[in-house]
Amino acid sequence: MTLHIKGHILDEKYRIERQLGKGGMGAVYLATHIGTDRPVALKVIAPQFMMNDEFVERFRREAKAAGRLHHPNVVNVTDFGFAAVDGRKVAYLVMEYLDGCTLADILEEETSLPIGWTVDIIEQTCYALDEAHRHGVVHRDLKPDNLWLEPNRRGGYRVKVLDFGLAKLDAPLVAEGDETSTSRRDSDAVGSGQKSVTTGTMTGPSPTNRQDKSPAEQSKEDDAATRILAPEADKRETRVVPAGRDAKTAAAAALAPTDSAGEPSDSTSLAEDRTRIIQRETVRDSGSGSSSDSTDGLTRVGSVLGTPVYMSPEQCQAMPLDARSDIYSLAVITYQMLAGEPPFRGTMAELMKQHIEVPPPPLARKRKKIPRRMAGLVMLGLAKNPYDRPASAAGFASALRAYSEGSGTLLRRALSMYSEYFPKFVRLSIVVYSASALVSLIQFFLARNLFGSADSVRGQIWRAIFGLSNFLLNFVASSIVVAVTIRLVTQLNLAPLKPLRVRSAFRSVKPRLWPLLKITMLIGCLSILLLGPGIVPGAIFYINSALTAPVVIMEKLQGFAARRRSKLLVRRVRKTVIATIIIQYLIPAMFSLVFVLAVRNFLKHVDESSKERLLIAMGPIISVALNVFLAPLIAVLSALLYLKARQAGGETLREALGEFEEEDIPKTRWQRRMRERLTLPTQTGR
Repeated sequence: MTLHIKGHILDEKYRIERQLGKGGMGAVYLATHIGTDRPVALKVIAPQFMMNDEFVERFRREAKAAGRLHHPNVVNVTDFGFAAVDGRKVAYLVMEYLDGCTLADILEEETSLPIGWTVDIIEQTCYALDEAHRHGVVHRDLKPDNLWLEPNRRGGYRVKVLDFGLAKLDAPLVAEGDETSTSRRDSDAVGSGQKSVTTGTMTGPSPTNRQDKSPAEQSKEDDAATRILAPEADKRETRVVPAGRDAKTAAAAALAPTDSAGEPSDSTSLAEDRTRIIQRETVRDSGSGSSSDSTDGLTRVGSVLGTPVYMSPEQCQAMPLDARSDIYSLAVITYQMLAGEPPFRGTMAELMKQHIEVPPPPLARKRKKIPRRMAGLVMLGLAKNPYDRPASAAGFASALRAYSEGSGTLLRRALSMYSEYFPKFVRLSIVVYSASALVSLIQFFLARNLFGSADSVRGQIWRAIFGLSNFLLNFVASSIVVAVTIRLVTQLNLAPLKPLRVRSAFRSVKPRLWPLLKITMLIGCLSILLLGPGIVPGAIFYINSALTAPVVIMEKLQGFAARRRSKLLVRRVRKTVIATIIIQYLIPAMFSLVFVLAVRNFLKHVDESSKERLLIAMGPIISVALNVFLAPLIAVLSALLYLKARQAGGETLREALGEFEEEDIPKTRWQRRMRERLTLPTQTGR
């Protein structure tokens, strides 16, 4: 039954302009909100489904799922209600109207996408999913058609996740494994996106008393409805394959898509549905008077949830779903963006069987120039066992970003950050290294009077005293610069809009300076001792300890606990750590060489012996000068390497962000109000 509402005023609020897309359960229209003249996307359920309480409840669920979420990467739902059109009652859902196109539109023409673009799209999608999962919403129908790229009018775009019609609603921050499958429902794209949906007629007990049931009963009832149907000779009767049945049998039992509610295809609908499958048939009791799920001789509707190309193995088997099902679908999308095709192809039954049983083709074979660890992460997201996948969408995004960037990217970011905040970093260094610089100048100007001849006892004693003083002062100064810089760089990555204050950073790291000095000195001594048996043991020990300083500063660990944590982090990005250590030693060596050559050229008219003595005397001054300018840069590299290692393990650094927020004590009324608003729990409407 076609609904013609173009030109109608719906619910005295929305003027229908034109149809944007159509599916089996309804259509999406461009409408204008009369009060504000603002364009909106208005989704209307077809009148023939309004008589079925289950379909209406699914529509209401979509509104509730999207209404729970207030996130820039989730399409904004602004209204839900019922209205009369030509004497017939219809339900409608109002969403923001989006410009742009879907990821599916892009993939139709671009096939595989650049790594940087892929990571950015997936990262924004993960932000939305992580917010949804934390509020107890599992999307369950992720696919390129449901990822919208909206131009941000600054040369970029913002990803919007659409279509929560299949979303599973549960308690916020639900524990893993607690979610159960629910019934599915139709949804359409927002803006100019389009798709069609195949659906059938549902019979069986109508859930008219759903509101009177407890949440546990509703969840159990929904789970009973999530089943795969196997065809019988008569299309009006099918048998139910229970969710616990053998996966291969269940997959082979799936039906091919049919026309919407048995009606012929409408000329205004889009190309035949290639995305999602839903099949419903009636099952009558077989003579014994009992039925599998129903008490009145009829089973509830069975359905295959989601889009076959992107469905997780547990979706294919109608098992309970949680956030890791979305992560599988996300990994399929990532695979397709990088490889130019999804991991599996075929009919619905073939796709389901492959998702359940067949290992996906290695991504590294599909696209040669892709980081090995990045390809491995995508394959991990495609694991058949949900527990083998990344634990969260945010963790998947963090690891994807970390593995997509090598040591070259790290160095470019360090140089960019150092140059942008050069005055702050150098002022910090000048203040911290001032004592060492003073001692070096005293040593240089008083060298002849204090030291005497090089072979005298007095000269050797004074050289030893000044040498030890310079070493200790440089060691302490370097540790302070490293500690404060790590704190500043972490803030720039996690809270870039927060003012960068060196004093606040110093106050924060001050209690951790002594533990940092102790473990750094201990690691240095042990590295030297291990060089005795051979260079390899000492080098390995030093490499595994490379991230100890950031761990002490950011995670408040001390002693060998910090060193063990460093070893764990290094293991995730060992090659990048080794490359970064080499860079950290090459930079000072290159600048020292340039400085010495410049001095030699300046003193080219001085004899060689005098030139050598002068260079030796100037050695401490040159060292301090280089430290003032290069120590912050090396510390920036260490901090970025630390953040990369944490991201590579799927860590999101939320606790560190909370630490930065706690440092800001609101001083004005508006700041206190903003702080209160940010810390209020999100209203979920439960």
